[in-house]
Amino acid sequence: MLQKSSLFAAALLAVSAAQAQTINIRTIPLLMKYDVEEFTVLPGAEVKLILENGDDLPHNVVIFDAGTDVLAVASKNMEKAEEAMKRDWLPDTPAMLAHTKMAGPKTKDEVVFKAPMKPGLYPFACTFPGHTQSMQGKMKVGVLGPNLTGLKFALYLGEWSKLPDFATLTPHREGDIADNLVQLKFDDYKNQFGVVYTGKLNAPRDAEYVFSLGADDGARLLVDGKKVVELDGVHSSSEIKDGKVILKAGEHDFRLEYFQGTGEAQIFAAWRGGDFAATPLSKWVPPTWGGELKKTKTDGGAKMPLIVGQEAVIYRNFISAAGNRGIGVGYPGGVNLAWSAEQMNLVMVWRGGFIDTAKHWTDRGAGEQGPLGYDVFQPVSGLSQPFAVLSSVDADWPRSNIQWADGYTWKGYKLDAKRYPTFLYEWNGVKVSDRYDVIGDTAKGEAKLIRTLKLTGPIPANAYLRVGFGASITPEGGGFLVNNGRLSLNKRDFQNAFRIAAEGAQVGGRNLLVPARAEMKITYAWPTDTVKH
Repeated sequence: MLQKSSLFAAALLAVSAAQAQTINIRTIPLLMKYDVEEFTVLPGAEVKLILENGDDLPHNVVIFDAGTDVLAVASKNMEKAEEAMKRDWLPDTPAMLAHTKMAGPKTKDEVVFKAPMKPGLYPFACTFPGHTQSMQGKMKVGVLGPNLTGLKFALYLGEWSKLPDFATLTPHREGDIADNLVQLKFDDYKNQFGVVYTGKLNAPRDAEYVFSLGADDGARLLVDGKKVVELDGVHSSSEIKDGKVILKAGEHDFRLEYFQGTGEAQIFAAWRGGDFAATPLSKWVPPTWGGELKKTKTDGGAKMPLIVGQEAVIYRNFISAAGNRGIGVGYPGGVNLAWSAEQMNLVMVWRGGFIDTAKHWTDRGAGEQGPLGYDVFQPVSGLSQPFAVLSSVDADWPRSNIQWADGYTWKGYKLDAKRYPTFLYEWNGVKVSDRYDVIGDTAKGEAKLIRTLKLTGPIPANAYLRVGFGASITPEGGGFLVNNGRLSLNKRDFQNAFRIAAEGAQVGGRNLLVPARAEMKITYAWPTDTVKH
């Protein structure tokens, strides 16, 4: 004879198998994000996961065992990058439970797998180099909740367009429902009837519970005599409506009122909460319903993005972290920057999408607009003047005036044939031009920003250009890896790390400095862009 636990597991598997669950995950163009942050499946359920990649970069979805550190897995994957590339960037780890293929731009892929039996949070991520940092989520495996007990029905005959007051009516017949699932088993009555279902529900603990209701036609669900959710009138079962109620642990009265007019007849109910997943209380479940598969979604993407083509695009407006005279530039190749005409300096670099102009084109256009893309870093951590004369490389960098860098005069910028700007200013009589070029392509994971400064005039002794600032600055491959910890902008977090190479660069405290000379070249790149594809 099977033990009770075995019987429960078998029943759970049967319910899960009967409810194959489809998960649709889309990539948000330009943002390096999934549109789904969390979804829930039942233990042992068959899951069909569909990845729709509307982005211009390749992406996949890899699901890992509970407790896996996906960033550590991604980092280890890059230790032998050539081998990882042959695996299409799938990590070589037993912690990988399921995965889609690497979907190319504007394509999709899908995978079918069995959900784990053990409840918990299972992380998922994109494992293409550099994507894992921002493309993550959680698959929640949840247990089923209690079913109804002592379920009874009372059948009424009549023609209604709204739910009647069943208390004033006499039932045509009454009875028990053996399997305790709300259902329509009235073969002798296809239309013009109503049903009242009554039973008991046992709430596992004090908590808020969510009840879902769908019907063709009208229905009302009550708990302890109080209405929780209602879909009255004549309509199809396409709409699923939720209602919430706080319940004490223990048994509660369940009542579901329903009427059928003409045409299709369907009734659906479910509940979730108290640490259990969405659990159907009816025999019929709409094929479009997913319970908690109503996923937590991120921002749906840009509303009015500036698209960069073959020429650079310039955006002069209020840009986050760039002060009141910020100048944004989007370059072909997917690299963007913000430059401050107050401090005469590079303020911010990012890749992917350039700028979403919606904030400045709607309402009163107030507020600062943040970067649209991803992998944002600030080379010198906020507004700061580019040049200074120091007594030594370890000396403190001078603070700038909040509005204007002292000794600097803005001279505008000039554009070349591809609309690449060269910023012009003077520093204590020295004429400075500051130009940026992009080498490579973000889509191929090999983009670099090349900064060229030219100085004309007598350069002061012991003058330095500050090219980087970080909590840690470590030598790496002929350059330096700069990491200044988390950067938060417009409710988004970024790693704020970059690689930098410049002739004569030297570390002074938390600063990376280059001695000022007639011409200087500085290369900025991302830590993950170490392999050409």
